[in-house]
Amino acid sequence: MVTALDKLTQDGCSTDDKHKVCRSRGGESCAFDGAMIVLQPIADTAHIVHGPIACCGNSWEGRGTLSAHSDLHRMGFTTDMGEIDIVYGAEDKLMEAISRTADAVNPKAIFVYSTCVSGLIGEDIDSICRNAESRLGIPVIPVNAPGFVGPKNLGNRIAGDVLLERVIGTGEPAVETHYDINLIGEYNIAGDLWFIEPLLERAGIRVLSRITGNATFEEITWAHRAKLNVVVCSRALINVAREMERRYGIPYVEASFFGKTEIAKAIRSISGSLHYPGSRARGPGEDNIGRNVEGLIRSEEKKLKTALKPYEHLRGKKAILYTGGVKSWSFISALMDLGIEIVAIGTKKSTYEDEEKMRTILGPEAPLVEDVAPKKLLGLLKERNADMLIAGGRNQYLAIKEGYPFVDVNQERHTPYAGYTGLVNLAEQIHNSICFYEKGTHRHSADCDLSTAIIQKRHEIANPKPAVLIDPLKHSSALGAAIAFQGIHRALPVIHGAQGCGFLGKVLLTKHFREPVALATTKLFVEDVVMGSEENLIHAAQGFIDKNQPGVLGILTSGLSEVKGDDVEAAVLELATRNSNLEIIKVRTPDYDGGLERGYARAVESVLEIVGGGDPNVDKKQINIIVGSHLSPGDITELRDIIESFGVRAIILPDLSALDGSRRDFSPRAEGGTAVEEIRSMGSAVYTLAVGSSMEPAAQILRERFGIEYHAFDSVAGIAGTDAMMQSLSKISGSPIPGRHDRQRKVLIDAMRDAHPVFGSKRIAIALEPDLAAQISMILDETGARVELAVIPTLADAADRIRAAEVTIGDLHVIDKKYDLLISNSHAEDRARKLGMPLYQLGFPVYKIFGNTAKVTIGYRGALTMLNEIANLMMESH
Repeated sequence: MVTALDKLTQDGCSTDDKHKVCRSRGGESCAFDGAMIVLQPIADTAHIVHGPIACCGNSWEGRGTLSAHSDLHRMGFTTDMGEIDIVYGAEDKLMEAISRTADAVNPKAIFVYSTCVSGLIGEDIDSICRNAESRLGIPVIPVNAPGFVGPKNLGNRIAGDVLLERVIGTGEPAVETHYDINLIGEYNIAGDLWFIEPLLERAGIRVLSRITGNATFEEITWAHRAKLNVVVCSRALINVAREMERRYGIPYVEASFFGKTEIAKAIRSISGSLHYPGSRARGPGEDNIGRNVEGLIRSEEKKLKTALKPYEHLRGKKAILYTGGVKSWSFISALMDLGIEIVAIGTKKSTYEDEEKMRTILGPEAPLVEDVAPKKLLGLLKERNADMLIAGGRNQYLAIKEGYPFVDVNQERHTPYAGYTGLVNLAEQIHNSICFYEKGTHRHSADCDLSTAIIQKRHEIANPKPAVLIDPLKHSSALGAAIAFQGIHRALPVIHGAQGCGFLGKVLLTKHFREPVALATTKLFVEDVVMGSEENLIHAAQGFIDKNQPGVLGILTSGLSEVKGDDVEAAVLELATRNSNLEIIKVRTPDYDGGLERGYARAVESVLEIVGGGDPNVDKKQINIIVGSHLSPGDITELRDIIESFGVRAIILPDLSALDGSRRDFSPRAEGGTAVEEIRSMGSAVYTLAVGSSMEPAAQILRERFGIEYHAFDSVAGIAGTDAMMQSLSKISGSPIPGRHDRQRKVLIDAMRDAHPVFGSKRIAIALEPDLAAQISMILDETGARVELAVIPTLADAADRIRAAEVTIGDLHVIDKKYDLLISNSHAEDRARKLGMPLYQLGFPVYKIFGNTAKVTIGYRGALTMLNEIANLMMESH
């Protein structure tokens, strides 16, 4: 009789001279978990956990295995035993659970797992499964691996025995070849298998059965017809390979597909084993397989060398590795292939055989460490001057909370590391993690700088000037100016043009802000165009003044009035003479010149014409904040709160905060916002802060007229942008940065560390106005994400600051391939759906989600919220 101890001490877990237990020396999971790890990847089967909720609830969807066949492996099934079930038994409940599961998901087979509680009270799951199988006509297979019988790797082997006794050998393949192999102990974590199988196929090797990553139940039934077993993790399923050799005469080899060295060794070993004398694989064409293998290795290693060039800076870095099974030694080889030095290896989860393989690779002085308790591991990171920790997810927070780069290589990961492409992925993940922390500590090296990819000069920005814009990103400058006037108290913008200019613009602004907006038009018709429209402008504007009593009237030109050549200056002068107590401001905003951002900026610059001279009696802590069109109403509220926390009084122009949902006055004028009296007093401020590159010309106007120095920020979001703003405010106010901001900064850094594995490997496209594109690209750069494409509607100074591999002026239609994420306005929804990628809605217009105007994206808090939302969106898509 084979005991549990026998399963733990079979060949593969022993040395030549000692009979050692293939054990977990603490800190690992239980036999139940080990059995689930092996069997659950068979994705067209259902897996019922017979026990209280913890066993299923704690592990459901907790493993990173993927499948191309079904999603049953992502579903949780449990009998959820309660106290009454424990007292009186739950065998009838289990029978009902099996029947209901079969009806609900129509599985090819059902595995039923005993747990500590059901095993302890003596539930007879074997007889229940026999009865259910007879009744349902599909295999119903008991798995007796309650957690208390031993560690995870014992559960692996119990699951292997289940496959040997109940599945393998019960079916026959439709076709056999001389080069059929089984992959044993490969679970397709994060899609590893999809980087392995194509290599084997190109070498002329066919995977007959996968045990069990990406497997179907049926393919495992004919695994006994393979010519060779390739054991990827001997610690888990060596018993399967050994027993199949005894029963069916199938030889086995052990292999790893992590790292260039091990991949080549594995493919050659498989090829050689299929050729050795007496092999059942000998047959026609066998001489070609060796040539296939060597040609494949040469070709792939040549491509790999090119792919790894961006990561040559990893050479000489130092890593601590702590993982188990095949990864404990194969990842040593992979890291060495990248030129990374291993300064310590945790062996707590390794077998004696694993340790011998480590010494074979690293020599007798291999830095093996038995004690890897968190305190000890942290000590090793510091003592050995390590640059990173390569380990499992449970150690993630030990590393990242202390500021050490971290890469997860265990079963919870979401990035495949097998095969040649997987090695590039590993290099990229390490690079991303290191660079993320370098940025966070301001040790930003050239190797982590995207400057080689960032567009530095205007003439390098792609500006194809197409004959047609398809799904345009661009909006008119008049619309931008109209937005600016919404942030001035009692303002009324009037577009001098056809009726549709105002009507359609007002509809779009209302959809975006979900608030009443102030916008009128002179409604030019044919007779006005033919006979002259200056009088029309004066008449219409005077009517708006008499009826609505605005404090500021903005006259915005249109393409029609500009091309027609109306003397708007004379009309404005006439209106000003008639209405001496009213500020009348002309803004040139023809549709054919510039876009939304430029029109907004022109409006702000024009409004500054009403600023009066400096008043020496004004509070010397008054500053001007000139904000760009990329800030939301919620952003402006947050900005004011930050400024006031320094004891500084700010005049914010334009102040759109009243459009965050608090406006209750349905006046045709803009209500709330910057008062005219405040605008007039801006010349008395001690300093000006401009938010957005497009606002710098406005700040220059104040400096030229009143000698007020200024600082222009490309971004006031994320770490670097908010840091710069905080430092400026501290210097201006003479006060230290308030403690709450320091706390918010720490929370943001912590959240970025938590999420950087999600961002680090992502390729993102953005399609936004220039100022917003620059700000968002800077935040994403801090997370380690890579903006591959930035589309902006018009050329602007901010284009030079966008951190993207490619910047182009265009429309949404130029986004013609799939990225991991698209950040753009609501118009991009169909484009994102067509290309199969998630969309994070931002910019203008946003009308397909609620709460956009209250959204905060600036400062530490705003970046925290936005990055969490983006990370969640990408995780959901993944």
